[in-house]
Amino acid sequence: MHRAAVLAGGKSSRMGQDKALLQVEGASLLQRAVTLLQATGAEQVFVSGRPQHPLGVADRLPYCGPPGAVLSLLGWLDEHAQLDGMPLLLIPVDMPLLTLMTLRQLLAHAVPGRGARFRNQIFPCILPASESLYLHLQQLFRDERHLGGQRSLRALLEFAQAELVDDAAISLQEFRNFNTPAQWEELDGARS
Repeated sequence: MHRAAVLAGGKSSRMGQDKALLQVEGASLLQRAVTLLQATGAEQVFVSGRPQHPLGVADRLPYCGPPGAVLSLLGWLDEHAQLDGMPLLLIPVDMPLLTLMTLRQLLAHAVPGRGARFRNQIFPCILPASESLYLHLQQLFRDERHLGGQRSLRALLEFAQAELVDDAAISLQEFRNFNTPAQWEELDGARS
């Protein structure tokens, strides 16, 4: 059992428009990501940073990147008495070549209370929906000192003792983010 979330709360400043709404094969990147996460069999699917979406969870600290999104998701789970250590699968909205097979491979390594990621990637990843991670994030965001990399997703995965999953057989295209108009134009070639 697991929960899942698509991280969709960024400004899309490099794209120049809301990339979550860009269309691929008749569906927005956001809808494609939600459909993919639902196909994993997730008990719940969330859309982080989009409170107006039916599955939306508002960012408590807008534009604080993936760690801020995780803080918001864990806060929502805590408020709904669901902070139980269950694996929380995370994908960004701008990774349209990611496949169900790849997510299933990662989920096969999910262990309650621990994280998981592919050896050479940050996304997709799994973090535990745990009280210890929530408290850790609250402290990181409460601390007024410049924490640099401590507030990174990589650091959160280390805190969660993420298992490293072999990704040698997976096409690097699956892990590609499309953040700029030039990258978006390359998407058709990347899908071939």
